[in-house]
Amino acid sequence: MGKKKVIIVSTVGLIYDGITSVILSYLQAMNLSKMDIYVVSTIKCEQSIKKSIQDLGCHIIELPSRKTETLKYAVQLTKFIRSQKIDVIHAHGNSATLTVEMLAGLLGGCKKRIAHSHNTQCEQVRADKMLRPLFYRLYTDAFACGKAAGEWLFGKQDFIVLNNGRDLEKFSFNEHLRDSMREKYDVRENLTFGHVGGFNPQKNHEFVLKIFREIIKIEANAKCFFIGAGPLKEYIEKKASDVKSNIIFVGTTDDVPAYLDMFDAMILPSIFEGLPLVAVEWQINGLPCILSDTITSQCAVMDTVRFMSLNDDPKEWAKEIIRLARENVEKRSETSLEGKEKIKKAGYDILENAKFLERAYLLRQHSVKGLFRNATI
Repeated sequence: MGKKKVIIVSTVGLIYDGITSVILSYLQAMNLSKMDIYVVSTIKCEQSIKKSIQDLGCHIIELPSRKTETLKYAVQLTKFIRSQKIDVIHAHGNSATLTVEMLAGLLGGCKKRIAHSHNTQCEQVRADKMLRPLFYRLYTDAFACGKAAGEWLFGKQDFIVLNNGRDLEKFSFNEHLRDSMREKYDVRENLTFGHVGGFNPQKNHEFVLKIFREIIKIEANAKCFFIGAGPLKEYIEKKASDVKSNIIFVGTTDDVPAYLDMFDAMILPSIFEGLPLVAVEWQINGLPCILSDTITSQCAVMDTVRFMSLNDDPKEWAKEIIRLARENVEKRSETSLEGKEKIKKAGYDILENAKFLERAYLLRQHSVKGLFRNATI
């Protein structure tokens, strides 16, 4: 029996974001020996991500922009699926515009069509509403990164919660790396705060700046690091000009765990999220963090995670994050060990979740839908 042929699509492109991180993490954790994996490059593809995927023995398929050449993209995707006799299409997104990939799969003869929800809102509101009746008829399997994301996209339909797993060892706290990174940035005695995420409206960077301005009124030497890229980066850099001596814009990096080791606490005041991978990583690393209460509490397994309203005064956010950072700094290693155990128990171990995804790809039956009802793997 030949290898299963699987094509994977991120509807936002192969960029430094949560969806691409999930795709890459699963590919790195799965046993790919029984599969031929094709990953679609559309809209935008970061070269370092492309290389990481190819280094795993997977194929990159260049297609027209899903965003600006939708019909051409859909036609070429359908033709590729048919010509290569693809067995499984796994499309990641946050709206019923996944209809494009599900229809391409159906017309291309692909019997297993997985729609995977990663968020609780979308930008394509009208298209999403119009396409939902058709979308519900096209996919064979429904996955979601969390319960809220599943309910958002699939409503009362069955879906499986496949938690965004992470590598527990990779994100564990390393005191040696902490010392070397703090020396590199000359922040040995400074309280350091971090934010990881793409520079787009959803991530609410302006609110992070408001919080940090309040932080340095209390801790004048505090530093704030922004990790990520995106369309609003230049705008946020200009907005931060008054506190530029206290802020470092790192850009994108393949070494996020080392930065986490350096930080003392994290801030994530997103306007909306599915289930943020970064919050899982921070808890593995033993980092305290404050999240906006628009984010699902499903991602919190440690008591070092706090939720606050975006309507709360940034001063209150600042006071709380400073308090959490000071309380945790001396017990970071033990907090990380506890975090690893609790994250694993809560179902966020990438190795365990990758085994489930392998089975989903390799199952002979057309669908795993119905085996679980709104269940968590």
